[in-house]
Amino acid sequence: MKNEVKKLLALGVLSLAFVSANPVLASNSENRINDVKMIIKGYEFGPAVPKLLVRLDQKVSKVSSKNLSVQTAGIKRKIQKVYLSDKTGLESKAKESRYLTIQMPVTYDVDDADKNASPFVYNMEIFQNQWVKTYPVSIKGLSVSQKGKSFRLDKNDDVINKRISPDSDMFKNRGDFSNDYTNPFTKKEETINLKYVAYEPKSLKSGQKNPLIIWLHGQGEGGTDQDITLLGNEVTALAKKKIQNHFTSGHQKGAYVLAVQTSTYWMDEGDGTNGSGSGVSRYTQALMDAIKQYVAGNKDVDTDRIYLTGCSNGGYMTINMALHYPHYFAALVPQATAYSYYEYERNADGTYKTVEDKSSVSGKSAVRTDKIWFDSQKVKKLKNIPIWFVHSAADKIVNPKNYSLPVYKSLIDSGAKNKWFSYYKDVRGTDMKGTVYNGHWSWTYFFNDQVSGVQDPSAIKKTSKLSGFKASNKTKGGAATAKVGKTSYTNVFDWMNAQKK
Repeated sequence: MKNEVKKLLALGVLSLAFVSANPVLASNSENRINDVKMIIKGYEFGPAVPKLLVRLDQKVSKVSSKNLSVQTAGIKRKIQKVYLSDKTGLESKAKESRYLTIQMPVTYDVDDADKNASPFVYNMEIFQNQWVKTYPVSIKGLSVSQKGKSFRLDKNDDVINKRISPDSDMFKNRGDFSNDYTNPFTKKEETINLKYVAYEPKSLKSGQKNPLIIWLHGQGEGGTDQDITLLGNEVTALAKKKIQNHFTSGHQKGAYVLAVQTSTYWMDEGDGTNGSGSGVSRYTQALMDAIKQYVAGNKDVDTDRIYLTGCSNGGYMTINMALHYPHYFAALVPQATAYSYYEYERNADGTYKTVEDKSSVSGKSAVRTDKIWFDSQKVKKLKNIPIWFVHSAADKIVNPKNYSLPVYKSLIDSGAKNKWFSYYKDVRGTDMKGTVYNGHWSWTYFFNDQVSGVQDPSAIKKTSKLSGFKASNKTKGGAATAKVGKTSYTNVFDWMNAQKK
């Protein structure tokens, strides 16, 4: 072939430009890295890249990591192993393949997010997670063997738009909800758009039903990309076997999981900003309409067992929705809820008054008053709804003393039953053993299927203030259990599955 090319060049039939643009024709014995994709996995701290999928020009029979060096997002990565794979990154049983996968351990640095090589960046202007603009990958010294010949391959590429996410791919139903509503702040008509994404178990026989878990994201997971909602927190865990097994008793095949996303914040009361939790969300009616539309389109959703849960902003919205629609949901699990017990000062135009606060993410904080927002009327509306709160005493973003603790105590003091509270000292995960996360991330225990021990309601009711709460990281043994009638529940999902309107 080389001689034929030389003859054609000499005769002027081929140009040098044609040869350089077609390297396989110039030397078909060489192999090259044709393409690189990143494989993303959801972790308790957000998304990370544990694997790179490499596609070669030609099939190879062996691959070695002996001289391999890899960088992602400017961070040098350790190599666990390299193996022949299929086009999804799964290890291949075939003798040859054009695909190979580089597997790398994932690390997490609490103090330096740049060292995590995350594909997400937190936008400090809008306080939301976004995909990074570029995700450079450098592969050097990749050794492959092909028909007795060995090659060392290199590749530099930007893979931010070349993503494979098996975790989020389990949520196959994706769509939008849109309608016109009156803005409670401006009193003007506006179009509200919400996005949704859903995991759906196998459909059941006629007349049999599966429950539905609705997840509402936090401040950082809003926007217009559903994968941000799924991966910003480990929402994908709700679709995996460990948690789904709690919903497979009897004829059930599992639980539907619906995650709804707003472009701003659930705590937006109409002015486009993140509120302080002592007001009504502009999205209240729109979210309810979106939920009802989804349920109507899935006939085997058990409308008597629709469970609402969410974290931070979504924890606020969980309580807000139940207050406005107290007969719709079978149970609530508000986590690090930002639904306020107190009111906050307002400016003349109705916006929240703020002061400088260096400890706040935004650099400002609202001014709390002593006037109670979660009053007796709100207590009455929630009194008969089963609720299980999750919060951490180490939360410096949503101080439980101003939010969940007095809200829960007021419910217990009213005589409300089937109300539970898992209250942790701090937040410790399982993906990175020994790591203590941001105290706000108490939902980590939920997605790790660890929410078990609860506070003693009788001890909380006896005290005049909040001294009845005792934060503990115990999830088993030594902690109280949620007891409904004669049944004790040592797991929030088992409790959830048993709740019915």
